[in-house]
Formats: sequence, structure tokens, C-alpha cells
Amino acid sequence: MIRLFFFLFTVCFLLSACTTAPKGPENAVNLTAQLEKVAEVHQWQMRGKIAFRQGKEAASLNLVWKNDSGDFDFRLTNFLGVSLVNLNVTQQQSVLEADGETYVDALPEPLIYQITGMVIPVESLLSWVKGLPLDGDKFTLTELGLVNTLESYCQGCRNWQVAYGNYGSVELDDGTSVWLPHSITLTQNETSDMPKTQLKIKIYQWTL
Repeated sequence: MIRLFFFLFTVCFLLSACTTAPKGPENAVNLTAQLEKVAEVHQWQMRGKIAFRQGKEAASLNLVWKNDSGDFDFRLTNFLGVSLVNLNVTQQQSVLEADGETYVDALPEPLIYQITGMVIPVESLLSWVKGLPLDGDKFTLTELGLVNTLESYCQGCRNWQVAYGNYGSVELDDGTSVWLPHSITLTQNETSDMPKTQLKIKIYQWTL
């Protein structure tokens, strides 16, 4: 089945691959100022790895994700750099290319479900990957004032839980900087119609 496409690949790399993890802030962060800065980051690119696990099925792939105010290109490649999945989303349509096939829909969520079987709230995830809770999300903070965990509230988010780690300072265009997570784990507990799902994202580079 096409929806199992992701899971037919052997796990080539672990997310704990040898990289230097950011050390994070030495002093407490002003949470209000931090979240305001993060909310203003509308153009970004991340490079790293993403691991999927749903029930007994799993895969780990390279990730390049470019976002421009909600229009984005999400690309997964193998260890040779060969593109396996490319999802391009604009205000007009969403196009997903995988296994030599092209799928088109008005929204990205149906395409992702068709390929992976996972229900992923893409619009919310664009904020969550930056460590930015949405209105109504419940969240906790680290000892130094950065978002540590959050639990989704938005309709259709299906109770996703997000945990953050390895915050690093990333430079903005104006010469200032903002703290962004380099390790993100999203978990959705088992339901009557879906096994437990987990996504782990290890970010090696943020570009703003």
C-alpha cells in the first residue's frame, strides 16, 4: 500500500548521530520577549533528520524543510541524498511526490494521511517546531524559561504532546538572535482507530 511507503525503508541513521548539540542559554530567558520574537519568524529553513514510528513500523530519513509564511517545501531524502518524498504547499494547493507518483489536494493533511496513515496538524506544526505554543495549548517551561513541553488544544490536533530540547541561539536579519529548539519529539497516544505515533526531529541547522 502507498500509505506504508515511508516504512519500507531500513532505518539508516539514528537521530543521536554525532553532532554537537547546542548548549542553550546560560541565564534565564524573558519568555514574553522570546515568544514575540519567535512569532515574528515567518521565513525559515531547517536541516536535520526525522524519525517516524507508528505502532511497529518505523523509518528515519534526512529532512530539509523550507517555510515562507505558511507556503513551504518539505523534502525527505535517503542517506545518498536521493529525494524520496517532496511536499510542496501553497495557498492554492498541496502537491506531494513519492515513489514516482504525484498527489494533489487543497490541503496537505489528506496527502500525508494517504501516504503515511498519520493525521498531522500541519498548520499547528509550523508554530510548534519553533517552540511556539498556540492559543489554548498547555505548556511547561525549562528552568531558564524556554518552552519545555506542550499539549495541543486546537481542534483536529488529536491530543499531540510535544517535548523540546537542545535550544540554540539563531541569528536574525536585524543582528539580534532568538532561541530555537534543535530536538523535538511529537507523540500521539494510541486511540481506538490508530496506534501510538511518534515523530522525532533532530535539527542540525536553522537558517532564518
